[in-house]
Amino acid sequence: MLLPDLAERLDRLFRVAAFDEHDGWDFAFGPGERDALLERAVPGFAAAFNGLMVAPARDGERPLEVDRVYLLVFPEQTLVERVIADEAARGAPGAMILTHHVADMETADRGFIPVPIAQIDALVAANVAVYVLHAPLDCHPEISTSGALADGLGLRRLGTFAPYYAGDAGVLAEQPPEPFAAFAARVRALCELADFDVSQVRHMGRPVARVAILAGGGDDIDALTEADALDVDTFLAGTWWTLQRGAWADANRDALRAFLPGCRLNLFGASHDGSELVVFRDRVAPLLKGWGLDVVLVRQEDHWR
Repeated sequence: MLLPDLAERLDRLFRVAAFDEHDGWDFAFGPGERDALLERAVPGFAAAFNGLMVAPARDGERPLEVDRVYLLVFPEQTLVERVIADEAARGAPGAMILTHHVADMETADRGFIPVPIAQIDALVAANVAVYVLHAPLDCHPEISTSGALADGLGLRRLGTFAPYYAGDAGVLAEQPPEPFAAFAARVRALCELADFDVSQVRHMGRPVARVAILAGGGDDIDALTEADALDVDTFLAGTWWTLQRGAWADANRDALRAFLPGCRLNLFGASHDGSELVVFRDRVAPLLKGWGLDVVLVRQEDHWR
């Protein structure tokens, strides 16, 4: 499929133009890093920070033909290097990375980290385009990060919560009551977790029947407060307790400590990466295969890194 056609199909399906995150990633970049990325970005990417980010220049030739799409929750450096090596081995015929995030993230350490510019240049040299699908994927009414968790767990969707740009990122869902331990074990299997992080497990003695789901970074106080006021017993997120280092993380942990004594919810975190892997594996990969593309899901070895 020609790259412009693939990008346009994704743009239309996920209503990319409706989600303006042009300043939503400023915190992830150091001095000069955002400008260096935008110097290499396609025209228009800077307006929303979603959609086609970089593409190999064709100098008036036929647009790049893409036959393979690599799915990455985070553009982590070793995963990007794997893509570059794979494409070099194939002779660089044309591929795309579809990633949920503009930047990588070390959940338990530095937080968000920009992709090195040298890697962006190496991708372009290997005929690999990069397409970002952040808020549009979080908020899609059918193919969403939180919705994929609800569907994968066999829950019945009831509605949405947690406003995020042009939609809602959270999903409300229900099931017959289930012991918390059994529910957590099913989440662990769905999200391909080798183990739990004990800081992300808080059982309040309630069975799991009505669930507020917020995949990825669910440690937003507004979202947690909203969930606690709803008729739910459990909050399922990627992370509800902030793990990374930094001034923002320190302040958010203080806010969480103040919030928790009055919170009545079971809280369970399935990792930022693992909770968002599900939509790529179960929904996006089958979609793209149906469009006639070869799809490679590139997993992190450690969802909690």
